[in-house]
Amino acid sequence: MILNRDNVSINDQRLFLGPSLGLQRYDKFRYPVFFELFDRQLTLFWRPEEISLQKDRVDYQSLEPHEKHIFTSNLLFQTLMDSVVGRGVDVFAKHISSPELEACFKAWQFFETIHSYSYTYIIKNLYSNPSELLDQALLIPAISDRINSVCNSYEDLESATQDNVKDRLYLALISVNILEAVRFYVSFVCAFAFAENKKMIGNADIIKLIKRDESVHLYITQSILNILNKNEDEGFFETIEKNRETAINMFLMAAEEEKAWARYLFKDGSILGLNDKLLSNYIEWLTDSRMSMIGLPKQFNTKNNGLGSWITAWMESSTVQVAPQESEVTSYRISAGKNDIDKLDFNGMEL
Repeated sequence: MILNRDNVSINDQRLFLGPSLGLQRYDKFRYPVFFELFDRQLTLFWRPEEISLQKDRVDYQSLEPHEKHIFTSNLLFQTLMDSVVGRGVDVFAKHISSPELEACFKAWQFFETIHSYSYTYIIKNLYSNPSELLDQALLIPAISDRINSVCNSYEDLESATQDNVKDRLYLALISVNILEAVRFYVSFVCAFAFAENKKMIGNADIIKLIKRDESVHLYITQSILNILNKNEDEGFFETIEKNRETAINMFLMAAEEEKAWARYLFKDGSILGLNDKLLSNYIEWLTDSRMSMIGLPKQFNTKNNGLGSWITAWMESSTVQVAPQESEVTSYRISAGKNDIDKLDFNGMEL
C-alpha cells in the first residue's frame, strides 16, 4: 500500500509491522529521536570533491607493495560493503510503520550512496586504471565472501512470511547494527594509521567524514534495538528472547571475520606499529562495547583497545555529539549546524 488513507494515530504508531504509512507528517512524533537523527543527517551533507587528494596521489606511489595491498583491499571492501548496505536499508521499508523512522532511513540510504561514490572518487584519483581495479572487487574471494552473511540477512527479510517476519526483521536489524558497529573498523583503523604516519591524509579525511556518518547510523540501529528491548507494545519481547543466542553468535562471527580480514591485509607486512594481532585485540574490545550497548553480554572481556590513545583521538574526532538519554523517551536536540567533527558519546563508551 502506497498510502494508508485511514487517519492513524501517530502517537500510537509502532516502529515496525503496524498500520501502513499514511501522511508524511512531521508535526508530532512517538519517537522524536528518529526525526532528530534525520535532521542531523541533513546537516552533515558533504561531497568528496571538497577534499584534495593531490598529496595522496604522490604518497600512494611511494608505498611499499604490502602497504598498497592493505590500502587497496580496504577500498575495494568498503565499496562492496556500502553497495550492500545502501540497498539493504531499503529492505526494511515495507515493514516500517513510523513516519519519523521512514524519513530517517531514507536519509541513511542516501548517505550510503555518498560513501560508495567517495570510494570511487578516491580510486579515480589514485589509480591509473580505476575501472580495471573496481572490476576486481567481486573477483577476490577474501573480499567478496565477506558480504555473504550480510546479504543473507537482507535476503531472508525480503522473503519473510507472516509467520517468520518478526524473527527475520529482528535478525536483519542485528545484522545491520553489527555492520555499522564492527565490520568497517579494521578498514577505518588502517586508514587512520596511514595518516598517523603522514601518508594518505586526504583519504583519511574522507574516511573521517564517512565514520562520522556511520556513527549516526550506528546510533539509529542502537536506538531501534533498545526500543524493541524496552517497549512491550512494540511486540518484540518474545522474538528477542528466542533469538538471543543467534544474535550473540552473529556478533562473534563478525568479530572472527574481521580478525581474518586483518590477517589477510597484513599477510605480507605491517603498517608502522599496526599489525593483525593488535587489530584482533581491538575488534574484541570493540565487539564487547557494541554488544553491551544493545543489552547483550560481553564475550571477550578485553580490558582495553590495544592500540593506544592515538586511535581514540581519530575515532572521537570523526563522530557527532548525542545526549545519552533513554531511546524511547528521547526528545533532545542533537548538536547540529557545526562544521567541525564532534564527539558521539554512547553513554560514555569510548569509541
